[in-house]
Amino acid sequence: MKHVLMIGLSTYDITVPMDGPLVENQKYRLRISAKGGGGPAFNAAYLCARWGIPTYLRTRIGCDEFGRAMRALMREAGILEDEVLQSEEFHTPYSYIFTNRQNGNRTVMNFRDDPETRHFPFADHGIGVILTDGHEKTLSLDAFRQYPDALRVLDAGNFKKYTLDVAREVDYLVSSQVFAEGYTNRKIDGNDPRSCREIFEAMEQISGKTVVITLGGEGLLYRVPEDSGSEHAGEVRRMPAFPAEAVDTTGAGDIFHGAFVYGLAQGMEFERILRLAQMTASISVRYEGSQTSVPELAAVKSALEQR
Repeated sequence: MKHVLMIGLSTYDITVPMDGPLVENQKYRLRISAKGGGGPAFNAAYLCARWGIPTYLRTRIGCDEFGRAMRALMREAGILEDEVLQSEEFHTPYSYIFTNRQNGNRTVMNFRDDPETRHFPFADHGIGVILTDGHEKTLSLDAFRQYPDALRVLDAGNFKKYTLDVAREVDYLVSSQVFAEGYTNRKIDGNDPRSCREIFEAMEQISGKTVVITLGGEGLLYRVPEDSGSEHAGEVRRMPAFPAEAVDTTGAGDIFHGAFVYGLAQGMEFERILRLAQMTASISVRYEGSQTSVPELAAVKSALEQR
C-alpha cells in the first residue's frame, strides 16, 4: 500500500437545498441541511484516509472558525496533517452551495484568498501517489521534484492555462468534460465516436501518458490498456456511469478522484479502478453535501458485487 499526498484546495461548505433553480428578483426562505468539508484536494484526502490509506494533505487554511472546523474533520478522517499550511494571514476558503432538488445540480459561490506563490519544503514521507487539483501550481511542481518516483495524478476541473504546466508532468490526466472542451475548443458528443476519439487523442498529447475524461452522468472516456486481454485493447471507449437518482452532485468529481487514487495506491488494475471510482461517485450523489456524501468502502464494494 502506497502513501498518498493530496495538493490543492480545501473549503468549508454550507449546503442549501432548493426546490428548483435560483431565480433573480426572488426571495427564498431556506434551511441549511449540511455543513462540512469541501474542495477537490480535501474531499479526495478525506476519502482515502477514511478508506485506510496513509494520506497527507498539502493545503492552506486559516486560524479562523472554518480552519478549526477543517482541522477537526481531518482528525476525524485520520488525514496526516504534517503538510497542512495554516496561518493567521490566510482566510479559510468557504462556499455556499445551492442544490436543486429536482435534478441534483448545484450552484457554488466560493469565497477565498488568492494564494501567494511561495515554495514550502516537503518532508520525506515516501509518497507513492500524488494527486493535485491544479489550484497550487508551485506546490504541485515542487512535490513532483521532491517525490520523483511517485505516480502523479491531475484532477483537471475547470480549464485554466496555468494548469497545463502541471498537466504536462503527470502520469494520469483525469480531466472533466469542461477541461477537455476548453483545451480542444470542441464539444464532446458521446454519440459521435470519431469526434470523441479525436478529442481524446488531443488530450493525450498534453503529457503523452494516461488520460481519462469524465462525462458526469454519461460516464467517461478512456483507452483500453494494451495488456488488458480485451478484444478492444488500445481503443478509446466510453464506460457508462452507474445509474443514480441524484440529490446533490456536489463533490462527485472530487470523490471520483479520491477513489481513483485509492485504486492506484492499492495497485489495482486500471479498468477496475475506473469502475470503483464510477460507483463511488454514483453513490455519493444520492446524498447532500460533498465530504458528507463520501461513502464507506464496504458499501461501494457491495454495490459493485451486486452489479
